[in-house]
Amino acid sequence: MQPIDKKRALSWYQTMVTIRDFENIIDDKNRAGKLYGTTHLYNGQEAIATAICDQLVTTDLILSTHRNHGHAIAKGTPTYPMFAEIFGKQTGTNGGHGGSMHISDLTVGNVGGNGIVGGNYPVALGLAQAIKMDGSDRLVVCFSGDGATNEGTFHECLNLASIWRLPIIFVVENNQYAMSSDASVMIAGSISERAKNYQMTAFKVDGQDVFAVNDVFRQARQALANGPVLIEAVTYRFKGHSRSDSEQYRTPDEFFNWEDPIKKLREVLLTDYDVSSEEIALIDENIYRQLSMEAETALLDEDAVSPENIWKAVYSD
Repeated sequence: MQPIDKKRALSWYQTMVTIRDFENIIDDKNRAGKLYGTTHLYNGQEAIATAICDQLVTTDLILSTHRNHGHAIAKGTPTYPMFAEIFGKQTGTNGGHGGSMHISDLTVGNVGGNGIVGGNYPVALGLAQAIKMDGSDRLVVCFSGDGATNEGTFHECLNLASIWRLPIIFVVENNQYAMSSDASVMIAGSISERAKNYQMTAFKVDGQDVFAVNDVFRQARQALANGPVLIEAVTYRFKGHSRSDSEQYRTPDEFFNWEDPIKKLREVLLTDYDVSSEEIALIDENIYRQLSMEAETALLDEDAVSPENIWKAVYSD
């Protein structure tokens, strides 16, 4: 692995804590009945979005899933309009009309989340083809979950991406469960091995280790010269699939088999980067205070839905 300097490692920690705290605040507001619909939280998977988006520039594009908050934050979407969007406010990233599963921000290359499992693959394919036709050096990163690899769009788009040699990296976050079913009884064989059938370079990485993900994504970018790439990041979600998930399909003991990526990075910062526990505590405190203030303020913003603007962004003026 390439050495990572202290400033960069600390920025990873800040991003990962921001994602975790954002999700926990959203979860609290959801349970208190402060928002509409459901939420799909990224707790436990923060190292993946953080390490990958850190290597992207603004003009590189990402596409996400129903579990999209972490990707949005890591790519640079501000958290205040994200809170507002999830709360259904006009100040949201999409004017409050998209909600939790459809946060997008084209100003930072965040094409957005998608509520349809596997629905972002064809969009990513088209964007990558457009980039190639333009002769640009930009790239597309398409995030998905393990469940999406059983959809027809996954196989169709990997096939076409390989034939057309598109500048796209497919990142499959294998968090062990497709909703409430263990991935081992839902997916035949290996996800990363599937890519080889489409003559694509494939990697498998520990998604709980931000340093490992960073190193693999660097290799994936280099491999793009030979065509599209697939990365399977093995991870674990610490929360249920959504608000209605009672999590009866797993035991509490299962959590102890998986490292918390934030705690793992914190230990590295303390032991290898000469960061003090006081410095870590100050970072934690400042991030939580800022996010809490943003959430409370966003809740007071004007609602998006009204007789005057209910059709906004549905029909053209």
